[in-house]
Amino acid sequence: MDNMQVIIWLFPILFIFHDFEEIIFMQAWISKNRRYLCERFPNLSKKLLHHFDNITTSSFAFGVAEEFMLISIITIISYVMNWYNLWLGLFIAFILHLVVHCFQTLIVRKYVPAIVTSIICLPICMYIIEHAVKLFTLRTIVVYSILGFMIMVANLCMVHKLMDKFSKWEA
Repeated sequence: MDNMQVIIWLFPILFIFHDFEEIIFMQAWISKNRRYLCERFPNLSKKLLHHFDNITTSSFAFGVAEEFMLISIITIISYVMNWYNLWLGLFIAFILHLVVHCFQTLIVRKYVPAIVTSIICLPICMYIIEHAVKLFTLRTIVVYSILGFMIMVANLCMVHKLMDKFSKWEA
């Protein structure tokens, strides 16, 4: 067994650790910071806050569960097939997601749900990437990072639609 067969299991663990913070704090944070967000970012708030008003904590957790299942399936396939290209691309997309939370915090200038776990996870992710990139060509890393990012964006769009439907269903 090589190191990658062990390292890949950190992705689902890091993902769910990170998303627990979002699940736990998102709704309360939006409620508490609504006025601040509307004053500071009026155009963005008009577009996003209405969507998050319709998302309950349980529907958000439902969306996170779908993403966790996707990451877990890719991790299992990577482990069984000893093929890590797609896993690497999705992992790099996850790292980008963590970096986005850091920029959100800098832009908003206060705590944003997921920043604490982003800061904790980023050094671990950098260690994993430092090890993983030695196993791949630059071309493979770039191609699968683009593919991973495209999958992440498409899945996020789908998950947010599902969260909306789940919220309506549970009401």
